[in-house]
Amino acid sequence: MVQNTGAGRRRRYCSTACRRRAQRNRQVRKAPVVAMQGPVGAAVAAEVRRLAQQLLDSEMRQEELGTLLERAEAIRRELDIYTAAAVQDARHRGEKWESVARAAHVAPETARARWGPERVARMMDLHANEKRAAPARWRGLQTARPADGPEDTVGDLGGEVVSPASQLASALEQLQTASGLTIREVADSTMLSPSFISRVLSGDRLPTWDLTCSLAILFGADPAELRVLFEAAHGMTAHGRQPVAAAIAQLHAAVRGLYLAAKSPPAERIERLSAKTVSALQARRVLAGIDVPEWEVLAALVCALGGRPLDFKPLWEAVHYTFLMCDDPRLPEGRAHIFVPEEEP
Repeated sequence: MVQNTGAGRRRRYCSTACRRRAQRNRQVRKAPVVAMQGPVGAAVAAEVRRLAQQLLDSEMRQEELGTLLERAEAIRRELDIYTAAAVQDARHRGEKWESVARAAHVAPETARARWGPERVARMMDLHANEKRAAPARWRGLQTARPADGPEDTVGDLGGEVVSPASQLASALEQLQTASGLTIREVADSTMLSPSFISRVLSGDRLPTWDLTCSLAILFGADPAELRVLFEAAHGMTAHGRQPVAAAIAQLHAAVRGLYLAAKSPPAERIERLSAKTVSALQARRVLAGIDVPEWEVLAALVCALGGRPLDFKPLWEAVHYTFLMCDDPRLPEGRAHIFVPEEEP
């Protein structure tokens, strides 16, 4: 039968199988498949773990039922994405649809229809749009490491690396917990809905800088401590020149924000995670805003806290640039030590 291609009567097919084949052909023509860049299952699994921990924290704080159910629903949606991502990872490893079907306890035709590359690509795009973030498949999996030099070995020290958006949400959640304010009280103070505030604190929504500042002030914190996390979450990396005191303050505030996002581990744990590259005393002095250590120590500290050293290296370089180029190279009051690298002969 000849099918009409314009507006008018609905298409008719000789059989159900014929209709399905035609629909698949149209989907292929309309939405070309974009190849995934590397496995994504591990990244989604880490997000499921983070959401589950948030649900447990909400239970311990005895938050209202609506918040608990929203967190449970977020986990369910993330599990659906994980299933699709795990299947796609298996397919990229060369597994056949028959093997996938046996693992999922479905027919091969069902597995192909449910987790075909076109369908999974749409699922991940829609999921990313809901979170206002780029799809995980565009970024791939990367281990946070310093840019160059002998410090390249710091990335495997045991600190768990999560996305900047998740770190920003974790920092805000820690501040909210420490403040003692409920989500409804935060919503009333910011004139936003409790649902939206819950999504911001869970990482489902990226807040604007105005909202980030408002939340930090409401929680009794310094917004500067969240600046680098906010910029990394939004993909902003520009840092202008500034006086020595301001550069040092910005670096220390960024480290404290990362420390907050890591749920404020004790200095002794930081020492263990860094394989003793960072001593407990060094960690305390940096977090207290006293020392600016050499890059190897700072990179190890950032990795131990689950951060990306590349987000902090511009701040560290800005401190040394302004210190070396300023007319009065004396340290600001309250700073006991700043490491200045020796010039090579």
